[in-house]
Amino acid sequence: MKRFLVSDSNVARQVSKLIGDTDDNAIEQSFARATFSLISEPGDRFAGSLIQHLSVEGVLELLISKSSEQKFRALLTENNSLEEFESKFGDFSSAFSDAIQRWMPRLKLTDVMAALEAAIACEAKLLTPANLCWPDQLGNLGDSTPHCLWGRGKDIESALANPAIAIVGSRISTSYGEWVTSEIVTDSSSRGLAIVSGGAYGIDAMAHRSALANDQVTIAFMAGGIDRLYPSGNSSIFEKLVHRGALLAEQAPGASPTKWRFLQRNRLIAALGQATVVVEAGQRSGALNTVTHALQIDRPVGAVPGAITSQSSAGCNRLIAEGLVTTICHPGQAADLALGKAGWFQQELAGLGAFETRALDALEYKSITEGQVASKAGLTQREVSIALGQLSLLGLVKQTGKGWLKLPLESEQRSEAGD
Repeated sequence: MKRFLVSDSNVARQVSKLIGDTDDNAIEQSFARATFSLISEPGDRFAGSLIQHLSVEGVLELLISKSSEQKFRALLTENNSLEEFESKFGDFSSAFSDAIQRWMPRLKLTDVMAALEAAIACEAKLLTPANLCWPDQLGNLGDSTPHCLWGRGKDIESALANPAIAIVGSRISTSYGEWVTSEIVTDSSSRGLAIVSGGAYGIDAMAHRSALANDQVTIAFMAGGIDRLYPSGNSSIFEKLVHRGALLAEQAPGASPTKWRFLQRNRLIAALGQATVVVEAGQRSGALNTVTHALQIDRPVGAVPGAITSQSSAGCNRLIAEGLVTTICHPGQAADLALGKAGWFQQELAGLGAFETRALDALEYKSITEGQVASKAGLTQREVSIALGQLSLLGLVKQTGKGWLKLPLESEQRSEAGD
């Protein structure tokens, strides 16, 4: 990337501040991902697929050197990916030409450096899939997985370690909707779920406020740059979020929130939550777009019913009537949906000892370390080792390269199959 970087040491210093790492490979990869968050729009599947097959640093270097279509073709053919590309995007030449026209006008070192400096100015961090705290569930978005996340928060890593529930709804909320949101958030918070939403007026704002009132982690995804928080009327909420959660954006600092970016932002809300609950939504509400994203990646979705005369609940009532979602009739059902609860009694859990029960309660559906399990369960390292060994024999947990994760219960799988 020598031809692109005016000063390696200058770039390295800026990126190092944002990622908290001085490793050359980490800096190079992070810089490349930051660049793609500037030159490509959210959800650009062609960019995501190229990066997946050729590496983000490799693709950026090819773009900087203005490599020909034939060069890209040869590399994709070499790793047996060209046929897959054409099955996804049709004629490769046409898709490649369109991508180059989208990206190259934005590929300017001055703009990348301005974004890095803006991020440092607002005390942001740059997270990539190489980070230990990167939310693995974002990978369910496939080619639309964000290149990176720009984040603001006193302890983003801890905030992202929490299992989460996404709560969305109308910007023009009613007192009923706000009350229901508060009740759902209070119950979910008491059960250890972080609250994810979009920082908008209405239901989003109430979800964040209620989480803060319950001293629980809450995360807001922005549709523009992390230095351009929108709407400005919620600035007091955003300020509190920095201290008790995280503000996240996939677009580079300086990016303005546009309609397309709002719609694409919704896929991140859906992917980060282990379930999505829509409280109020009109027939054309943007919250329904979040539901669509959640259903596309097989996330459970719940909707709160409203009066048949309420336009604010027309979208929710339609989802329920069409059998697309679970009906949320009391606050606890929302958390149950996110935590994979099939009911109050599950045969597989009968007879577990105290250590096993506490360890299982502490585990999540993504990997956490044995030390984290011990801390959350209030057990010693030896007690956790015994408990995890027993749970593993029972098929309730699984060890991965990153630690331990909880497996779905057979009763839950039967329930899903029945659906």
